[in-house]
Amino acid sequence: MNEKLPLTPRLLILAVAAEGVALVVLRTIDATRWNGRDLLTWLALTGGIALAEQFTIPIQFLTETLNFSVTEGMWIAALILARGSVLTLAVGAGILIGNTVRRWAPYKAAFNVGQFVLAVTVAQVVYGSFHVHGALHPMTWLATAAAMAAYAAVNAGLVALVISLVERKPYRTVLLPPLRANVLHFAGNTLIGLAGAMLWTASPYAFPAVALPLGMAFVIYRFLAVAARHRAEAGPLGA
Repeated sequence: MNEKLPLTPRLLILAVAAEGVALVVLRTIDATRWNGRDLLTWLALTGGIALAEQFTIPIQFLTETLNFSVTEGMWIAALILARGSVLTLAVGAGILIGNTVRRWAPYKAAFNVGQFVLAVTVAQVVYGSFHVHGALHPMTWLATAAAMAAYAAVNAGLVALVISLVERKPYRTVLLPPLRANVLHFAGNTLIGLAGAMLWTASPYAFPAVALPLGMAFVIYRFLAVAARHRAEAGPLGA
């Protein structure tokens, strides 16, 4: 781990990484019961997530960076359609591979894997509490929205917390400037994921059409990130 990091963020990073490892170990037990379809789904999701991580949109906070991506849009359909352990392990492996390919610092990669695995696990718990089935049912859409809201709270909250600790800046000055863009970012990815799940339910051959909204979302997120960066530079009150 970077020796220049203050003690508090180092402890947070270690705790989040350890939490992620523990969840991955628990999910690996279930992986022994996978069938061929589960394995293919895991491979496809892992590859898609790793690829999506190559196209992130950064907002710089001095030495640390907040990144927007279409990563969630790659796996939200799996929240509805796939086995829970397939999704969790694909998120963990995809983020690790994606961060490694980009040669991110090991401590950043460890934190990212941990917080993504933790956030997606929270999303699965919330989604499962609705006891819904089928991508075309309105209650499934509500369950997915609630799950993504919980995911976003964990994801954005932890990222803002570690940045604020590293930079020694008030938490709200990191969390609030990109908040509007973050909400639109997560909402957009949720809609794309739901569209993907419905397309797959209608016909697996129609699923590749999701690539178009993913590309459009990336362009929109770039504009949102620029606006959020300007607000961050102006200060928490936009002054």
